[in-house]
Amino acid sequence: MKVALLRVMPQEGFRSIEVYADRLVGGLKSLDGDLEVVEVNVQAWEWGGFSLPMPYGRRASLRTLGIYLSRWVQYPMALRKIHADVYHVLDNSYGHLVFFLDHRRTVVTSHGGTSKSWRRWNPEGPAMWMFDLAFKGTLHAAHIISVSEYAKRELSNEVDYPSERIHVIHHGIDPYFVPFPAETVRLLRSQLLRDDEQYLILHVGHSARRKNVEILYKALSILSGRKVPVRLLRVGGEPTPAQASLIHALGIKDIVTHIKHVPNRELPRYYASSDLFVFPSLYEGFGIPLIEAMACGIPVVCSDWKLFREVCGPAAFFADPTDPRALADAIEKVLHYPSLASQLRQKGLQRARQFTWEKTAFQTLQVYQRVLGDLQQIR
Repeated sequence: MKVALLRVMPQEGFRSIEVYADRLVGGLKSLDGDLEVVEVNVQAWEWGGFSLPMPYGRRASLRTLGIYLSRWVQYPMALRKIHADVYHVLDNSYGHLVFFLDHRRTVVTSHGGTSKSWRRWNPEGPAMWMFDLAFKGTLHAAHIISVSEYAKRELSNEVDYPSERIHVIHHGIDPYFVPFPAETVRLLRSQLLRDDEQYLILHVGHSARRKNVEILYKALSILSGRKVPVRLLRVGGEPTPAQASLIHALGIKDIVTHIKHVPNRELPRYYASSDLFVFPSLYEGFGIPLIEAMACGIPVVCSDWKLFREVCGPAAFFADPTDPRALADAIEKVLHYPSLASQLRQKGLQRARQFTWEKTAFQTLQVYQRVLGDLQQIR
């Protein structure tokens, strides 16, 4: 069997999708059997400089326009040279590629989001129009891989796509996400914490509205008012101008550290050196930082909704993500009760062992085999 894996263009900067692609490729290549894996990598046209006016009062940089054109022109042209038994589009935002492939041989991984749900977090404009087309392309695929039961239900409730052709396959965790030695932890904490600070809480993710970091900043302000000696470390996203203004208004600038980017292999030491991982997102497809944090032995406080209960099971402390006081209470409780933190830590380590990229790859291979089996029945 020859499988072509269609990756997102690196210029997109989709960290979680890149991790998924890299680990799936490695997992599939490690499986026994007659399996040939071909990666399709397309470099986007990159233009810099000016920005152009767009509908709805928005502007788009030439770089963004280059990426859009690459998605819709350059990538489909590249596919004409690719021949495989099964094609796997690794991100549903590239679902439009199904229109340029034999849809009977095509699988799309949906990382969450439908045309209806995505509009809660993204304004109308060219980006949403393209997502709509990508979503329609996804629905033409022979099979869809969903990264969670929650995302599958969301998809099934909105569209008429056969449920038996939507396969739930969770993400895995890299083996280097593990607890770190005490000396390594002490060294990093000494670099991140001031002498009068006792607790380090961590958030990993960008600053888009659905990440709900404003609530986290407000909760931090409440903790500061209660004299809890805490510092917030945010990795992976710088605050938007509005969020920067909020930080200033709350008076918490001196107890927040932002690190724009940390290589994936460096992330575990930041997890392991923190007292608590906080993830107040309002919308995700899976939430891979949750299982990364658990694998590193750090207690987790996260939003109380069905997806995160699916991912974390009993291994997290859940809080209302719309109430900064409730989030502050949850954080303070875990920080001030060592027995609770220890319990969450142990449950998290156990929970994390359930998520492996080997399992992800094996289950994905079974979907490919199902695709070929369906084709044989048609013949």
